[in-house]
Amino acid sequence: MTTDRIIDTDLLDHLTVPARHHELGEGSRAWVRVDTSLRIYWHTLFDICPGLLMLDAPDGRPSDGMSIFRPFMAFAAERALSFDWSYYLWVDVWLSASPFRDRMTMDLRLTLMGAAAARWAITDRGPDVGIVLAARDPYGADPLALPLVAGWKPASMETGREIETLDLDEPLPAPATPFGWFTTRGRDLDSFPGWADLPL
Repeated sequence: MTTDRIIDTDLLDHLTVPARHHELGEGSRAWVRVDTSLRIYWHTLFDICPGLLMLDAPDGRPSDGMSIFRPFMAFAAERALSFDWSYYLWVDVWLSASPFRDRMTMDLRLTLMGAAAARWAITDRGPDVGIVLAARDPYGADPLALPLVAGWKPASMETGREIETLDLDEPLPAPATPFGWFTTRGRDLDSFPGWADLPL
């Protein structure tokens, strides 16, 4: 064992700040270790939301996503985001303030919201059965431009999670922050507990 051996804990800064990735020397063992770890987050985003790869596709072909992924990861590192179910919504927050802002579509935003709700529905271990998400229009044109998105945990071993958009008889107020959310113990949304801010 040499004294200059790099172990995983030495690589944390390079993992959370992708701009430092090149410092390891492309192709080195440490570079590959960090690259493999980063690709987990890349696939978690772009495999679920492949439409994002067309935001930076000047020749009409999907990009590698790095013009979105690397600056977003730097944004996430600055805010110490936890990469839980809210990961997709934080990507939307970053995109809304990025050069890609004007290329975002309602379908892409709904895809990100659906991905967040689906991830909550399969990872949350609490007693709540569903989550409801709402978006504030970042463009200020229409606070109700996007519908509510709900994610429901599987009701039995034979069923899967369910994701749906909601059209309530009585619209809820728009959240004060880019996204609001609340969880519910049942599918009857007979009360509104208020919007919670996105977790870090």
